[in-house]
Amino acid sequence: MKKKIFLIILSFLLFIFLYLIFGLWGLVEINRYNDFIFKNKEDLNFHKNYSNKMHHLRDVNKWVGKNEYLYSKIYFNKKSAKTILLQGDSWIEDISKNKISNNFLKIFGKKNNYNIFNAGITSFAPSTIHSQYKILKSEFSIKPDILIIYIDQTDIGDEYCRYQHNKIYTKNGKFSHVNREKFTRATYDYSKLYLFSELSLNNNLLKIVKFPYLKSNYFFKRNLNLLNQILVKGFKNRNESKCGFQEIMKKLISYNKDAEKVFKKSLEELIEFLSNENLEKIVLVSFPHINHHKNIYKVNVSDYIDEVLQRGDLNFVEHLNMNKLNFSNIDIEKIYRKGDLGSHLNDEFHQKLFIKNIVSNL
Repeated sequence: MKKKIFLIILSFLLFIFLYLIFGLWGLVEINRYNDFIFKNKEDLNFHKNYSNKMHHLRDVNKWVGKNEYLYSKIYFNKKSAKTILLQGDSWIEDISKNKISNNFLKIFGKKNNYNIFNAGITSFAPSTIHSQYKILKSEFSIKPDILIIYIDQTDIGDEYCRYQHNKIYTKNGKFSHVNREKFTRATYDYSKLYLFSELSLNNNLLKIVKFPYLKSNYFFKRNLNLLNQILVKGFKNRNESKCGFQEIMKKLISYNKDAEKVFKKSLEELIEFLSNENLEKIVLVSFPHINHHKNIYKVNVSDYIDEVLQRGDLNFVEHLNMNKLNFSNIDIEKIYRKGDLGSHLNDEFHQKLFIKNIVSNL
């Protein structure tokens, strides 16, 4: 009997010892992610709340004020007569980081009496843009007169790989929003960063006490999802759901009927919703990637946009197709950032070719 009690006490003490060691390791682990976690509860709750409604927001700790995780102001004056809202992926988000493009639009807004908001977020596509527009209008009172939406070539793969499985519909079949990733290992899964952010806001003792349980729970859920992916996709294709850029590119390198269908459905849903918004002007913008010039990409999102706009009475939507620009006198290698898989334009040509053509169209 005494031996059993001794073994129980020893086991309990060993468990406590290992638990504390695990907790102390947690302090190191949390600190390792210090540059990527939220520094205050307000920003954390804001980011978590709105990523639940639109899949993901802008990256952590790169913006001033919590609202900038969702949108930023390029030019704002209460006396301005009209409002321009720019939506899209990193090509639009970059405006707020690119001094040349930012200053150009700021001057344009001031000169022409426009308030200009930049709501670009990396990898956003029609379905997440749809979610975001509704939130910007209803919860932030951003009601544009002119809406400019950049549709990137990668939006085809984004819709197919990232968003179609996370789209939520109402009982009557209307699009509602896009859920965020949870414990999926996907590129924009913030589960770990949210967990570490919440832990970092505690004192060291609570971090040590909470970390082992919460980290174990995270580990279990994440690997359960991985096991499900292996069962569904097979071991070789287990990483498809991470939706890395190589996976997104596949839908541009070769034609995929299902990817076309998924993309067009999301774009149609967005346009149908916007048709009731009494907007003065809607401009859809597209631009070729460097691999289109090299004939590596066989699929062009601009063609899908045109095909969608040919259906029904959609005269209120204009497509600014920059594939039609004259590139014959331009050194293609010099306009795109070198080695950039997303084919982003360098700062000079982002303003000179991209932003300037958009503004000229207004």
